[in-house]
Amino acid sequence: MKLINKEFTKLSIATFITRFGDSVDSIAFSWLVYVMTGSRELMGAIFAISILPNIIVLPFAGVLADTFNRKKLTIIGDVSRGISVTILAIFYFYGILEVWHLFMFVILNSLFESVANPARGSMLQALVNDDEYVKANGYLSSASNLGGLIGISLAAVFIGLLGIWGAILIDGITFLVSAIIIFMIHYTYEPPTNGSKQKIKDFFVMIKEGFVYIGGKKFIIGLMILGAFINFAFVPVNVLQPVYVTEVLNLGVEGLTYLGLAILIGMTLGGLIMGKFADKVNPIKSIVFGLTMMGIMYALLGFVDFFTFNQTLIVVSAVVFAALFGLFLPIIQAPIQGIIMKKTPPEMMGRQSSIFGIFALISMPLGGALVSIIGDSLKVSTFFISMGTAIVIIAMIYYSINRKTVV
Repeated sequence: MKLINKEFTKLSIATFITRFGDSVDSIAFSWLVYVMTGSRELMGAIFAISILPNIIVLPFAGVLADTFNRKKLTIIGDVSRGISVTILAIFYFYGILEVWHLFMFVILNSLFESVANPARGSMLQALVNDDEYVKANGYLSSASNLGGLIGISLAAVFIGLLGIWGAILIDGITFLVSAIIIFMIHYTYEPPTNGSKQKIKDFFVMIKEGFVYIGGKKFIIGLMILGAFINFAFVPVNVLQPVYVTEVLNLGVEGLTYLGLAILIGMTLGGLIMGKFADKVNPIKSIVFGLTMMGIMYALLGFVDFFTFNQTLIVVSAVVFAALFGLFLPIIQAPIQGIIMKKTPPEMMGRQSSIFGIFALISMPLGGALVSIIGDSLKVSTFFISMGTAIVIIAMIYYSINRKTVV
């Protein structure tokens, strides 16, 4: 099946494969951390530490993406992450993995991810026409989420057959396969400058240029702030899922699979909806509607803790709310990404992508720190209700500010 064009289809397949591996790894790694530490504080700390390298490296990575061959940078990032994840799996297999190793590996993976992501994101702009940006982001989101859906579905099987180490090893292999597929993409965009002649001071000049360019775009800054808030509010879901499934749903590792599958099914459907109908929706209204509904579903996940149904109905309710929660994420994300790509010239796309990444990521250590500080003193359901309510409020504020904006 060809999506938009052949080269975009290759990128979608590579995205599908890496997301498949990451989803298997997300179950295995989160359970590994929970088993090894048994501490919400350490879970939150590991999550926060994993984000900090991205914030430091992303400005330089954005310059690299605007200066060097984006295809090669993506391949380097994928290969490096594949090797790092493989070593983590081997450490666990031989019983030499310690808690401090977890911090080391998440830092390394974050560094490699920071190099690859701006380059990978910038490639998309050269593979499709500008009137196809929202559609392409919708389809790419579906490819990613479909890979995640299958990965989550098979995670328990892989863990059961291969153990935690084998499930993590699968993630390492998928990054290497992705690098091969990216290598096969015919990518013709050439950076306007010769990267081999760049000096250190030039990097800082180009970083400044990126921030100056963004600084003059108030609407883009608003999208960045919105993305940062969404990431902050999403942290409790990411970090506290093992706690939620054990304390609210009274389940074990299979609970992570249920919720993960539900969210990814919703996200896959949402991405397909945006790919099919992107040219028929108002981007601002799509963002606001998606935010509002996502916030409501987030809060309802928390309210599950107060339901008086039997256990089966409680689990079913949580799964339904999680699926609807996931459905509205692409309805927010695809318009945001499409607007940014449409309003950014190709020679600035790497830096713009990295700056947007900084805005989005800088809130995540704060969210991780919040979980780490008060995670044991506040019920997980209260976290979810509070974040959901905040998202709805922010959606209303954003609409009141931008309801007349034409994009």
